[in-house]
Amino acid sequence: MTYSPKDSYYLGVDLSTQQLKCLAINQDLKIVHSETVEFGKDLPHFGTHKGVYIKGDRIESPVAMWLEALDLVLTKYQGNKFPLDQVVAMSGSCQQHGSVFWSNEASNLLEQGVSSGSAKSLVEQLSPRAFARPTAPNWQDHSTGKQCSKMEESVGGSAGMANVTGSRGHFRFTGPQILKIAQEEPEAYENTDTITLVSNFLSSILCGKLVGLEEADACGMNLYDVKERKFHNGLIQIIDDVYKNTKGKRVRDKLIGEPIKCEKQPVNLGFIGKYFVNKYGFQDKCSIFPFTGDNLATICSLPLQNNDILVSLGTSTTVLLVTDQYHPSPNYHLFIHPTIPKAYMGMICYCNGSLAREKVRDEINQNGSTNWDKFNNAVLDENLDTSNELGIYFPLGEIVPSVPAVTKRVLFEAKTGELDHEVEKFVDERHDAKNIVESQALSCRVRISPLLSEEFTKTTNSNSTTFVSFDHDKDVPLETYLNKRPKRAFFVGGGSKNDAIVNKFAEVLGATQGNYRLDTPNSCALGGCYKAVWSDLYDKNLTSSGFDTFLQEKFPWDELEHVCDSDTKQWEMYNKKIVPLSRLESTL
Repeated sequence: MTYSPKDSYYLGVDLSTQQLKCLAINQDLKIVHSETVEFGKDLPHFGTHKGVYIKGDRIESPVAMWLEALDLVLTKYQGNKFPLDQVVAMSGSCQQHGSVFWSNEASNLLEQGVSSGSAKSLVEQLSPRAFARPTAPNWQDHSTGKQCSKMEESVGGSAGMANVTGSRGHFRFTGPQILKIAQEEPEAYENTDTITLVSNFLSSILCGKLVGLEEADACGMNLYDVKERKFHNGLIQIIDDVYKNTKGKRVRDKLIGEPIKCEKQPVNLGFIGKYFVNKYGFQDKCSIFPFTGDNLATICSLPLQNNDILVSLGTSTTVLLVTDQYHPSPNYHLFIHPTIPKAYMGMICYCNGSLAREKVRDEINQNGSTNWDKFNNAVLDENLDTSNELGIYFPLGEIVPSVPAVTKRVLFEAKTGELDHEVEKFVDERHDAKNIVESQALSCRVRISPLLSEEFTKTTNSNSTTFVSFDHDKDVPLETYLNKRPKRAFFVGGGSKNDAIVNKFAEVLGATQGNYRLDTPNSCALGGCYKAVWSDLYDKNLTSSGFDTFLQEKFPWDELEHVCDSDTKQWEMYNKKIVPLSRLESTL
């Protein structure tokens, strides 16, 4: 590719579990180059399996591998004659919840190496001396059950933890991981001067100095009080109590104080280290802006505004949405939005997505075929009456609602919504195809309802005294779920290529301003690129727009496919299935 000397370029780096990807865009938001380092293929000498070491329920990654990967990906850019001297800003994303434990030598080593322009590689400069632990806990780690329980108990259980930190206690979250290391690896913890997430680990390397946590990513720690926007004293104290009789640094100091706030005005962390200038040819005025978590970067890859939702129809189903409502639940996550002031990112994860649909598809085909035609025809068949049927299809234990694997089919009274009786099978398997997609979409609809703003309500004339319960929202008036609709719905993931599934989800969710589909293989890195562009222009007083407004205006809308508009009458048809869904879930 030919690169214009007049163009400015922006890099978005995505450090995930199995690879490090670096994406480049120009000032017109067009992707111009991409390079990837696959840890298993390109760095086999670290001996990881899919990027991690697995020792029972302990799953960690070698920090030195990430350092070598950064050098290697930039070497690939250099080898392909990409003009790194025209890169004016960088940002990006990293796997969430991981933690890097730096030694008291780290700051000096960064200063003497990365900042001063040493010719040695990053590994030679920093590993192992800069780190109190050579590995970083990975999000797949399941070794912190005791720590999660202890921390939850201190704030009133799982609901209390969700109310404070936006999520219940999770094995992978950084707070329980730090507590475990403080308890079980006292020498390593005492030798730890600084603790970073993976996101500010990478921005620290690029800047050549230790930089603080980014607030949105800090919400994935079970330590940050989301409403108060500061670390929760009680949760922090649990870790400090492990070493209450020592003179070592307190955990708040190890975390470099309070996180960098996510405000309208972006924070410039500084210019890229001289190591990268000397070795790879970056300009010395290339700005580094805070990195964030991978899911948070994903919502920055699209022009998502308040009440917009992103539905990922993969092996699992994940719903991301932008909201100004702080309505936490132990069954999902709320993070401060990385770029939009006074907004949050909601994240709802389901285990059962495409695998559950595929199981029904296979039962319909009955011949080993993986063709979707019969399944899709059933989903869209208006003559296939499922108006008084509802099914729960969980071949895997589910997160939302939190129940073991189960499949249930019921008939219900159409007028009241109350359950009539359970059936072993519907009339035929085609009913299962329609019911599984409807029930998956309906579950998404009722879970996002409390997070949607009033300005996007659809007023109904119902005066029902019926109450429903979903998860920890108990005995809520039915009207709450009859009035809320998202603004726009964006569909991604493998299942989004299926027109029947997307159209049925669009019917049930009822987005008021359209349903869109796109292929987003680079979403995390691309979100970092967009964040870098906006941050740099804002920092240089070349735009005064907020991130969401900026991206709304500049986004390449021609790359999005408008699937359909939602029909209000079709959306209202599913109102009658909310009560039976509530009743059915209460039996699980």
